[in-house]
This record gives sequence, structure tokens and C-alpha cells, in this order.
Amino acid sequence: MNKEEMKVKMEELNAKLKILGDKAKDSLDTAYIVGLEAKDKAKVALDESRSSLKALEENYRLFSERAKSKASSELLKAQMNMKVAKEEMEAKKAAKDKAELEKYIDETVEYAEACVILSQLAAEEAKLAKIEAILAQDEYDEKYGENN
Repeated sequence: MNKEEMKVKMEELNAKLKILGDKAKDSLDTAYIVGLEAKDKAKVALDESRSSLKALEENYRLFSERAKSKASSELLKAQMNMKVAKEEMEAKKAAKDKAELEKYIDETVEYAEACVILSQLAAEEAKLAKIEAILAQDEYDEKYGENN
């Protein structure tokens, strides 16, 4: 791979990272708006979020299978915390008493924050992978010349 090909690949990766950032911002904006809407609309949005979360969990599982052994322990810890928070959220949904509902709201916000942290950690992992690719390309060019 020559430098021009590497440059093109890095530009493509930068575009994908920008899309990821835009999607993360859109997701956070949507979560805020859903909180202000009626209960029925919130339930629909929650169902859609669960579907998206399942897709993201599947994407993360695939990423984890390909990841190197040095994958961040913080990323794995955040994933486990999200799973526990999600299970607790399901148990609290049935609560009818005001105090339990207030606690459910707090836990839902914490879950959303954990999702944001996981997204940030994943984005940092992507940046590190990008840097490793650049360094590997430089090493390749140094050892074999850029036209090989």
C-alpha cells in the first residue's frame, strides 16, 4: 500500500468517525426530546432504542472478536455495567410507587451516561487503531519502500 492509498484509507476512516460522532450526537438529542414527549411516544422510542442497542451490541460483539488482546479493560467494564444497569431498568419498569419511579428515572439517566462513556471509549479505541495503522504503514514504507 503506497502513501496515496494510505491517505485515501485514512480519509475514509476519518469520514466514518465523523459519521459516528454525528450519530452519537443525534442519539443524545433524540433521548432528550423523547424524555419531553408523552408516555406512548416514549415507549415507542424506547422500543426503537432497544432495537438499536441490540444492533450495537451485535456490532460490538463482532468488534470484540476482531480486537487485539490489549483491548481496554475500561471498555469491557463499561459493557458489564451497562448490562447490569439494563437488567435493573427492566425490573424497575413495573414499579408503580412514586419513589420507585424516581429511582428508575435516575438509573435510566445513569444507563444513558454509561452508554455515552462506552461510545467515547470505542471512539478512542478507533483512534488508537488508526494511529497503529499509520505507524505500520510508515514502518512498511521504511523497510520496503513506498512503491512495493
